[in-house]
This record gives sequence, C-alpha cells and structure tokens, in this order.
Amino acid sequence: MTPYQIHHLNFLKIAYNNFIKNDPFTREDLTSDDAEFIASFKTLIEDFESGTGDVRHDGEDLLVRAFRMYPDLAHLIARDLLWYFGGSCLHNMPDDEIEKFQRLDEMSFEAEENGEEFDYLEARANVFGLN
Repeated sequence: MTPYQIHHLNFLKIAYNNFIKNDPFTREDLTSDDAEFIASFKTLIEDFESGTGDVRHDGEDLLVRAFRMYPDLAHLIARDLLWYFGGSCLHNMPDDEIEKFQRLDEMSFEAEENGEEFDYLEARANVFGLN
C-alpha cells in the first residue's frame, strides 16, 4: 500500500469512528438502512486494507450515500476522501477545492517523475494554507 493510500485509509477509519459515535449509530434499535450503511462502511475499510473488492466504486457509492442519508454528519468525512473516490463525490466539492486537490495531484506526479519523495500531508498543508 502506498503512503497516499495509507493516508486515505486513515481518513476513512477516522470518518467511520466518528460516525459510530453519533446518532443514529449510537442507538440500540438501528433501522435496517442505518445498520446496512454502517456495515458497508466497515466492509469498505476491510476491503481497502486487504486490497480486495472494488474499493474505488464502493467508496464513491458509500460517500454519496453518506451525504444523502446523513447530511448532518457529512462534516465528519475528510474532504480528501471525496477527491480520492471521485466521480459523484465531486458534486459535494466547490471548484476552488477541486483545484487545490488537482494541484496536489500535479505536485505528486511531478515529484514521482523527478524521482523525489512526496510528503502528501505536508504538501496538503501548504496547498490549503494550513501551515
């Protein structure tokens, strides 16, 4: 697994852990939709870790469902995951944010072409002005 994938797996685990600590997932009597969603979330993490399944497609589907079914919890999902899974997830991102992630990708590709190490988190902090 690449460092880039590991960063996103960690973002996914953080989102999952935040979701299960919030309503409706703290209820004893989960609806079938809520139970299926959180089970799918856990399966996505397991598939990502093991390199099995169609993680890109399943991740996109899960995040789209998260924004549709749990809009009040959407802030618990790292924006990086929307970019990582792409597709319909990008509808939840403004253009300026998409441009920043595109710039990050370009920086990563340039570093790879030059045989240089690329620190995703450091570059991300610089691009998003978090330093």
